[in-house]
Amino acid sequence: MDPSRPLPGRGPFLSSSVHAAAALLLLLVLLVTLLGLPISISPRAAPNLTDQRPQEPACDPASPLDCADPRLFHLMMHSAIEAFPAVHFARFGRPVPGDPPSASCDMAWRARSDSDSPSKATTKDYRRFAIARDPRTCAYSVLSIGEYHSGPNARKPRRAAKNATIAPPPPPALSCSQFARGSYLAYVGGGDRCKPMPHYLRSLLCTLAEARYLNRTLVLDLTLCLSAAYAAAGTGGMPEEGKRLAFYIDVDHLHSQVPIIEEGQFWADWDRWGVQGQLPARLVEDTRHSPIKYSKVRDTLIVRKFGDVEPGNYWYNVCEGEAKGVLHPMRRVIRWAPSLMNIVDDIVSRMQPDFDSVHIDANGEDLRRKVEEGLDAGRQVYVAGEGVSSALVEALKAKLTVHHLDEFEDLWGTDSKWFLEMRRLNGGVPVEFDGYMREVVDREVFLRGKKKAEVLR
Repeated sequence: MDPSRPLPGRGPFLSSSVHAAAALLLLLVLLVTLLGLPISISPRAAPNLTDQRPQEPACDPASPLDCADPRLFHLMMHSAIEAFPAVHFARFGRPVPGDPPSASCDMAWRARSDSDSPSKATTKDYRRFAIARDPRTCAYSVLSIGEYHSGPNARKPRRAAKNATIAPPPPPALSCSQFARGSYLAYVGGGDRCKPMPHYLRSLLCTLAEARYLNRTLVLDLTLCLSAAYAAAGTGGMPEEGKRLAFYIDVDHLHSQVPIIEEGQFWADWDRWGVQGQLPARLVEDTRHSPIKYSKVRDTLIVRKFGDVEPGNYWYNVCEGEAKGVLHPMRRVIRWAPSLMNIVDDIVSRMQPDFDSVHIDANGEDLRRKVEEGLDAGRQVYVAGEGVSSALVEALKAKLTVHHLDEFEDLWGTDSKWFLEMRRLNGGVPVEFDGYMREVVDREVFLRGKKKAEVLR
């Protein structure tokens, strides 16, 4: 028999056997896969098929709250909306741990002004929420919401908006040797925060006068808290922190009169070079101590620390008493911001150069008569002051060509040069033309009048 030829019948038989075995193996693999059973090629113990249902949650009231929990976030939002029905909320920030972190979260929000506001500005607040947890179910509940600006952990630094011109960079930090060669005066604490602007300016002039007398660089916070008296409609009548001093005052001119270093920059440098004892500092806690006593002091830093009791903790008290003889607040160092004076110039340019003006600080039925008594009929008149109303303006138009501040609101609207400049200065964040800005512009236009009259209470 030819050995190269296969045995009859065995080739097809072996081939069919192999195919049948492969098909059976494939069927077993599919069956195991569908049943979800583990596949093992070595002998192992059977898997533990005990009950693996989730356990009931348990909460430790002493553990930190998960303020990022979406359930808690929504509860805090709903609580704020219910607690402040008069506030028109625009958006909420993400909650962050408060103090103590086991029972509080801080959350910020923005609220819209009235819809007729030309700048559509918003105001910002951040508050602390007291939170409780059910120890069995972990369910959250809001116990209380703190006062205005009670949640500082939620306060975020301003950021430049997209497609907006970025604010000018801060001055470069001093080197250690440059910092050590300087001498500084800092005011800490006190009751001047959020006071009306005349109060703030009086205290600011006093600090500038002492810094000039002592020949020291003044450590100054270049932001201020705007008093609630100047808050715009729809803000809830609350003071507003974080307003830049440059919105109101010519800071460049201020720098040219008295050396100034921004507060945040100074304390960062002091933490690096002064706090370790390398540079001497002197603490003064009594406003009655005259600057004369410290005129020869060689310490790098003099800190005036003010207490909590008003009115004794006002900064301007430093310039009272014995200090009156040496400290002379210089009003010429304060100039209004160029951005505000540009609005004044634009208003004046739209009126006749020899317009008359009247400042009204009164009200009553005979107000029209009092105004007309001090003015010549037929003249162009600018009316300023708190007593101006639409009804009075319409009544005066019978004999006079009358102008008032609201007539020129396009000069600070969202398309104005002022609005774009303030947004640039504020790092891309829009700025509202607030009550004190209105007061400054209104008064300055009044002072430009050829013939000026005042109607008082």
